[in-house]
Amino acid sequence: YINLIFIFSILKFKVMKNKIRPILSMGTVLLSFMLTTLFPSCNDELPADSYYTFTGEMMSDFLKNHEDFSQFRRIVERAGRMDLLASRGARTLFPPVNSGVEDFLKERGYTSVEDIPASFCDTLVKACLVERTLYTYNLAETHQESNQLDLPVIIVTNGDTVDANGMTLSVINRRTAIINELKNDSVENGVVHPVDKVIVPNTSLGASLLDENHQDFTIFYEALKRTALLDSLSRYRDDDYEIWKNNYKEFTQSMHIGNEDYVGKRPDHRYSGFTLFIVPDKALYEKYPDRFNESMTMDQKIDALYDLAAEKYADNTSASIFGLDKTDPATGKTYKELYWNKNFLKNRHNPLNMFLSYHILDRLFTSTAKLINCWQINTAYADPTEWVGTMLDFSAVKLEKVYRTIDPAVEYERDFYINHSEACTYNNYERIRGAHLTTPENADNFSLNVAYYYVDDVLAYDPIMRNKVMNTRLRIDFMTLWPELTNNNIRLCGNPTQAYNSGDNSEDGTEAGGYNYYLPPGYLKNVSISDNTTFFISRPIVYWSNMGGDVLGILGTSYDVTFRLPNVPPGTYELRLGYCALVDRGIGQVYVDGIPQGIPMDMRYSAGDSRVGGLYNGGKGWRNKEENSSGIYTTEELEENARVMKNNGYYSGPKSVFYGNDGNDAPRYSANTCTIYYNQDNLMRRKICNVEVKPNTHHTIRLRSVLTSSESGNFTLDYMELVPIDICGAGGLGEDLY
Repeated sequence: YINLIFIFSILKFKVMKNKIRPILSMGTVLLSFMLTTLFPSCNDELPADSYYTFTGEMMSDFLKNHEDFSQFRRIVERAGRMDLLASRGARTLFPPVNSGVEDFLKERGYTSVEDIPASFCDTLVKACLVERTLYTYNLAETHQESNQLDLPVIIVTNGDTVDANGMTLSVINRRTAIINELKNDSVENGVVHPVDKVIVPNTSLGASLLDENHQDFTIFYEALKRTALLDSLSRYRDDDYEIWKNNYKEFTQSMHIGNEDYVGKRPDHRYSGFTLFIVPDKALYEKYPDRFNESMTMDQKIDALYDLAAEKYADNTSASIFGLDKTDPATGKTYKELYWNKNFLKNRHNPLNMFLSYHILDRLFTSTAKLINCWQINTAYADPTEWVGTMLDFSAVKLEKVYRTIDPAVEYERDFYINHSEACTYNNYERIRGAHLTTPENADNFSLNVAYYYVDDVLAYDPIMRNKVMNTRLRIDFMTLWPELTNNNIRLCGNPTQAYNSGDNSEDGTEAGGYNYYLPPGYLKNVSISDNTTFFISRPIVYWSNMGGDVLGILGTSYDVTFRLPNVPPGTYELRLGYCALVDRGIGQVYVDGIPQGIPMDMRYSAGDSRVGGLYNGGKGWRNKEENSSGIYTTEELEENARVMKNNGYYSGPKSVFYGNDGNDAPRYSANTCTIYYNQDNLMRRKICNVEVKPNTHHTIRLRSVLTSSESGNFTLDYMELVPIDICGAGGLGEDLY
C-alpha cells in the first residue's frame, strides 16, 4: 500500500482529448486514491478518454515514445533542441505527424530530413513552440500567441473547417490543423497539440512578402514601387532598445491598479510593423470600369490610379490639412503646385503617394482578432469600432465590425468594414458603405513586420470621410493611440474571459495566456514621461469595468505625461475622458496644448457625489424603471438629471458598453450577468474642454499629478471622446445615450 502511494505521488495527471485538467493538491490526490481504493465504483466501465493517465513524459519523451513523430523528432535533434524539450517549463508544442513532414519535404525538394539545413531545422522547431501552456478549450474563437521566433501563432476555431468526423478543427495560421483526436495531450513540461502539417514561418520583411504574393494586386503593387512606399516597409526591430532596455528590470514589483495588484513585465522588444489595405485588380475593374480594364498597359493603369487619387484630395480643405497650400521657401510655389504631377510620385505631397499612404496603417495586425477590440460592446446599440492613424499624417481610418441588422444594405453582417457609417442624423441619413475587408485566401498575408488585407473599394480621407463618417461622437480607446502596443502584442494580450487570478501577480504570466506590462520612458512614440512616472497596462479582463477590459494606469507620486491627441478633421470638439472612479485613484491637472483646463480632475468620487449630481440606483442598479423593473427613475427624471450632470461637467457612462460576459465568445451581453456602464455610479465621463483642431497641426494633452509627494494615486486612461460641437453644443443635433 505504501509503495502504491509512493508511485502515485511521483506520477503526473495527464488529460486526454478535450477534458479540462483539474488542479489538485497532493493531499487531494492521496485522498482520491484512498477513496477509490476503499470504496470501488459501481461502474468500472468508463470510456477510455475519461481516464487520467499518469505519465512522467517530457515533450522530448513524447516524440521518442510515439513513432508517428519520428520525422519531426529528427528535425528537433538536428536543431540541437531536444534538451530544451526535455527541460522544465510550461510550453505548448505543435509537432507535425510524419505524413505532414513528408509533404513538407516534397514541397521543398528535400529527399529526407537530413537535407534540411540545421539552421532551418532550428527555425521549424521554434515556429511550433510557444512559451506558455495553451489548451484549446481555453481559447477564444480566434486566438493569437507568439512563438519562439516572436512571430504570431494565430489559432482560429470558427466552425467553418471540420475533420472527417464533422468535428470543428482549430487551424493555425490558416494552413495547419490541430488533429482533434490527439490535441490537449499533457506532458510534464506543458501540452502537445499534434498537427497535420509543418508550421513554416514567413520570416521575410514587407517588401518580400508583397513581391511573393502580388499576383492579385499588380496595380497596387506597382504603385507602391513607383511611390517608393514599398521601400518604407522595412522597419522591424529597434536594436537600440535591445541595449537600453537593460536599464530597467524585467519585472516590476507588485503594482496596485484598481482593486487588485499586478506584476508588470518589461516589453521584450520594440518592434515596428505595418498593415496594408489593398484593392485587388479585380475590384478596381468592377468598381471603376470607366477608369480601369485588363487590356490597359501598366503605365495607363498607374495614370488612372493617379487621376483617381487627385480627385479624392482636390478640395481646399484637404490642401490645408496636408500642408499642400504651404509655400516652398526655395521656389515660392506651394507644395501642390510643385508636386501634383506624375513626375514626383515619391514625394509625400503627391496625390498618388498620399492616396497609397492612407491605405497603410503604422501597426501590424496579423489577424482580425487584433483589428478591433470587440469585448464589452452591446451590439444592440453600437458596433465595435476603432479609430486608428495611418501613414498619411493627420488622417485616421474607422475600423468597424458590423453586427447590427437595422441597416439592410449591409451585405456582410458580423464582418469587418473600413470607413463605414450607418444611415443616421449625423450624415443626413445617408449610409456610407465604406469598404469590406477580407483576408486573402491561399496566400501568406503576414510576415515579420507587414500584414495585408483586401478591401473591395478604395479608401480616402476625403470630404465624405471627414464630414460624414467622422461627424459623430468619436470614442477612442487609449490602447489604440500608440502603435507599439499592437506591434509588441501588449494590446489584447491573453484571453479576456479568464478572470483575475494569482498569475496576474506572478512573473510566470497569467493562466489567461497573457502578461501585464510596464513601459519604460521612451518606449512609446510621441510620448513624454517624467522619470518618476510608470506607464502600466493591465491585461484585458471582461469582468473589470474598463472599456474593452484593459486600461492604462499612470502611476507615481508626481507623474507628468504628455502625448498627442488622435487625428480628427479640423473643427471644434468637446474633449472628454471616460474612467472608473475609485477611492485610491489620483487627482491630475489636464492641459491641452500646454494650457491648463479647468480645475484638476479628481478620480476618487463617484457620480452620486454632489459635485456631479447624478441619480443612481446603487452602485450597479438599473436607473430607468421603464427599462427594468428594478429601476427607480423615470425617463423624464433621467433626462433632466443628464442636464444637471452636463452643467457640472460630467456625463454618465454609455449604454453600449458593459462589463461581465455571458459565454466565451465576444461580444455577448446578458442583463443577468453583465453591468451596463450607464447604470453604474462610478463609471462616467468628464468634460475637459472644447478643443479647436487646426489643419496640419498636432495637438497635445498633458496630465500632471497635483497630489502631495507623500500621496500615491493612479490616473487611468481608459477611453476619450472627441465630439463635434455641432452635435453636443448649444443648438446641436444632440446625442443618444450610447
